[in-house]
Amino acid sequence: MAAKGPGLFSDIGKKAKDLLVKDYSTEQKVTVTSHSDTGLDLNSTVVKKGGLFYGNVASNYKHKNAMVDFHVYTESEVSTRFTIVDILPSTKTIASIKLPDYKSGKLELQHLHEHTSFTAAITLNQSPAIDFSATIGTPSIAFGAEALTKETH
Repeated sequence: MAAKGPGLFSDIGKKAKDLLVKDYSTEQKVTVTSHSDTGLDLNSTVVKKGGLFYGNVASNYKHKNAMVDFHVYTESEVSTRFTIVDILPSTKTIASIKLPDYKSGKLELQHLHEHTSFTAAITLNQSPAIDFSATIGTPSIAFGAEALTKETH
């Protein structure tokens, strides 16, 4: 899925924000990264914030049009994300969950086209939230909108 067109609504303003704050850190941080020819990447990070140490171990495996991300954090949280690209032309399907909060599951569909993009996402819990966003434009200028509806019981 090549990056063409206006990009996703959630990415509007990201380049400007990254210019100001990306890679700026007041904490001490150590990262060890390993890559393999089979498509497996391993990362281990330790950060010192206010006298406390936080860390995570992450793995990323890519095979053809599928990718699996797995993160384990020192706060006893586990995050998994499964992505399949181009099931349909110009689409990306993402399923994610964070444990122990099993209510954090999310299913997302992204479609990028030459002059439009849209995203539809649903949280997988008893009170699902459905989020739609759309963008129209070019890589240089884009206009977008987002709508969220949440079912309450």
